[in-house]
Amino acid sequence: MIHIVATVAPQVVAGHRYHHSVAQERTDQLTGMLAEAWSGRGKTASRYLAVSVINIVNHQALLYLANSVWHWAGGWANVFAAMVAAIPAYLLSRAWVWEISGRHDWRTEVLPFWIIALLGMGVSSVFAEMADRWFGAGLVVNLASLVGYFLVWIAKFFLLDKVFVRRNASEAEVGAGGVEKNAPKDSTPGPSLGEQR
Repeated sequence: MIHIVATVAPQVVAGHRYHHSVAQERTDQLTGMLAEAWSGRGKTASRYLAVSVINIVNHQALLYLANSVWHWAGGWANVFAAMVAAIPAYLLSRAWVWEISGRHDWRTEVLPFWIIALLGMGVSSVFAEMADRWFGAGLVVNLASLVGYFLVWIAKFFLLDKVFVRRNASEAEVGAGGVEKNAPKDSTPGPSLGEQR
C-alpha cells in the first residue's frame, strides 16, 4: 500500500500541476485575446460602457417597477423593461458610441441591433423568471436579470462593433465615391460631346 501511494502521489501532483498550468495558459490566452480586441477601441469601448450603464439603470428601474410595484411575473417584467430600455440604448449606441448619423438602415443596423438585444433579453428574462419563482419579487429578480445581461454584454459589444463599423465603412465609401456602388445609374442622358465646352 505504501509503495502504491509513493508511486501514485507524485503522478497525481504532476497531473494537477499540468492541468493547472494548462488552465492558466488558456486563461492567459483568453485574456490576451480580449485585451487585443479591446485595444484600439478605447473611445468606442468607454462610450459603450457609459451607454451600458445608462441602459442598466433604465432597465433595472423599469424591471423593479413592473415586478415589485405592478406585480408582473419576473420574466414578463424583464421583457417589458428590456424592450423599453433598448430604444434609448440603440439611439445612443448609434449616434454617440459608433458616431453614425443620417438615415437608419433597417437591414444593416436596426434588425441586427434588435436581434442582439433580444438575445440579451432572452437570457436575462430566463434568469429573472427563475429568481421570481425561487425567491419571489424584489431586488433578487433585478440581480438575476443583471447577471443574465452581463453574460451577453461582452459578446454584444463585439457584435455591435461589427454591425456599426461596417455601416460606417459603407457610408465612407458612399461619401468618397459620391454614389453608392449598388445604386441605380441615372437614366437621364447627359450632354453630348458637342454640347460640352
